Amino acid sequence: MIILSKKKLRLSNNYRIIGESFLEQDNVDKALTYFKKSKDYGGAYQDIDMLLDMAFIYYEKDEPFQAERLFKEILVLNPDEARVYFGLGLIYEDAETYDRAIESYLQAIKIDKQYQQAYFFLAGVYQRIGDFDNSEKYYLKAIKMNKDDYWSILNLGSLYEDYDMDDKAERLFRKAYRLNPENPTSSFNLGVIYGKKGDLSKAEKYYDISLALDPINPFVYLNLSVNYKEKSMYSEAIEWLNRGIDKNPDEAFLYYHRSCLNLLTDNKEKAVLDAKTACRLDDFFIDYIKTDEDLSEIASYINK
Repeated sequence: MIILSKKKLRLSNNYRIIGESFLEQDNVDKALTYFKKSKDYGGAYQDIDMLLDMAFIYYEKDEPFQAERLFKEILVLNPDEARVYFGLGLIYEDAETYDRAIESYLQAIKIDKQYQQAYFFLAGVYQRIGDFDNSEKYYLKAIKMNKDDYWSILNLGSLYEDYDMDDKAERLFRKAYRLNPENPTSSFNLGVIYGKKGDLSKAEKYYDISLALDPINPFVYLNLSVNYKEKSMYSEAIEWLNRGIDKNPDEAFLYYHRSCLNLLTDNKEKAVLDAKTACRLDDFFIDYIKTDEDLSEIASYINK
């Protein structure tokens, strides 16, 4: 019996090592196959790091129930494993059960006060539910632990921008851009903030950089159009929407905004066509246009 137990333990270790090798190659399916074999042979001798790898693989494969089951199984072996609470936080956040997500991230931080990722994700949940103070607090804690954490810096900037704290947002967006200029979001956010500040030249400069990195993003075209519309430069505003529609022919909101501009420039026929296209692509606009003052003149034509 003792010999058999030793044999099982050896097999468990061998399968775990093979699984780790596949995980290093990003072959998560094969890694999971061998981790399962290791777990089956391991009996009471379970490697917690391997079980965590399994749970996070299930999470990445969009199998939250399997992941949650395994995370809770690990808690039986070690109730003070911070990574388990972090993983549970991810699952609950995805399920939009934000109170449980917050509780889980806070527990991870309570166990490991240096768990930088937990601070970041906790800040993100607070941002989602509109809790500015706690969101700012935990983003700042995450940045204090890693002053060059791109996503914490970017998200804190977005938080400030949402609350019209544009000078603070600009400083953070500029830092994010210095850290990662190749990410189109970096330049996009600078375009947003300069647009809000009325600096159309700088806004267009950074939107152009963002488009060079990601020519598909429909919000770049929309935002540039809005910037020109606010300056009553309607032909330029329409041209940016034309370009956006060329790249994104199925984005209903681009047609909606072009419809508004066409009506504003006395192109009623084009406005009706664009409004109908917006409704065909997204039925949200069917009822929306009926109550939209900008398109009240053509609302009766939409269902014809």
